[in-house]
Amino acid sequence: MGACVMVLLFALLATGPRAAHAHKASDAYLQMRIAGDAVDLRWDIALRDLDVALDLDRNGDRRLSWGEVNGRMDEIRAYALARLRLQHGRCVLAQAAPPAVDDRVDGAYLVFRFQARCDVATLLSIDYQLFREIDPTHRGLLRVTAHAGSDPLVRSLDPSGGPVAIAADAAPPNASLFRDGVHHILIGYDHILFLICLLLPAVLRRRPGGWEPVVTWREAVLPMLGIVTMFTIAHSITLALAALNIVNISPRVIEPAIAITIVLAAADNIYPLLRGRRKLFSFLFGLIHGFGFAGALAEMELPTRGFVVALLQFNLGVEAGQLVVVFAALGALLAMRHWRRYEPVLLHGGSTAAVLIAGIWFMERVFDLKVLPFS
Repeated sequence: MGACVMVLLFALLATGPRAAHAHKASDAYLQMRIAGDAVDLRWDIALRDLDVALDLDRNGDRRLSWGEVNGRMDEIRAYALARLRLQHGRCVLAQAAPPAVDDRVDGAYLVFRFQARCDVATLLSIDYQLFREIDPTHRGLLRVTAHAGSDPLVRSLDPSGGPVAIAADAAPPNASLFRDGVHHILIGYDHILFLICLLLPAVLRRRPGGWEPVVTWREAVLPMLGIVTMFTIAHSITLALAALNIVNISPRVIEPAIAITIVLAAADNIYPLLRGRRKLFSFLFGLIHGFGFAGALAEMELPTRGFVVALLQFNLGVEAGQLVVVFAALGALLAMRHWRRYEPVLLHGGSTAAVLIAGIWFMERVFDLKVLPFS
């Protein structure tokens, strides 16, 4: 029966591929301008992702020098261009400027600039396949501006999704950002583990002499909705602040901090560290988690009106994915709440396992290590 602990903790974690990072998703950024038959493209690709694909760090010191990157530039360019086709290959991209490196808050990106001449009067066909063979969680975040003064179109490109057709007259952001929000929460193993830690005691009542199962489902669902609501409000606030570039905190700070929130939430299930103030701490922890979702939108540099729509769609996707996790896990826990070994195996054993996992994540993120396959 002890296997129930691992089933509970990892069933939802397994919804994403093992290549995913625990927190920072793999994203590349494409900014395209269309003027008549001229197409200008800036394409920013994370060096950490290119290193995984092409093994650029030849000396194994875990640091990419410009010499290592520049010495393989022809190979890198060919690798990228082979995985991006415009107008079914009829629109050939040519280099417009020498590649450069852009240091961002989440690491260094290699910046390519390309130009092409092709007919995109009505529809632009894009077949984006970057990193499809090594990381199915990767997304290309596309920003298209058709003419000066128009609102840009924003689209999330799935490498496994096949070619997409985009109207060249730049429509507002569409439902792909909602799907991208769902995608981000479902591959966010640390966010899911944090939610599970909150859920484990939801079907029990803490008494002076120990724990006892709730009598009705309402006793579990209603308090849990309050906790999740506080968490949602908080991470929505910081998601907006970070995406608007009002507040910027490096992932090197946020990612270890998220691991700490998991440790504290799990430890509270074993010993009441939070002293019954789980709603308050869910709000405070949510402020930290919200920074984890913001990078993609911040990089798109959308005008205010387009940004508000994009932020709303993305955030709704995050909340939809979160509700799927909460209701699936809570339903399973309610069904098991009368099991006599729920407290020692699921509550204490599961929380102990969560502390260990989050502790390893903390060490990985602080010291840039790789121990777990889902970190």
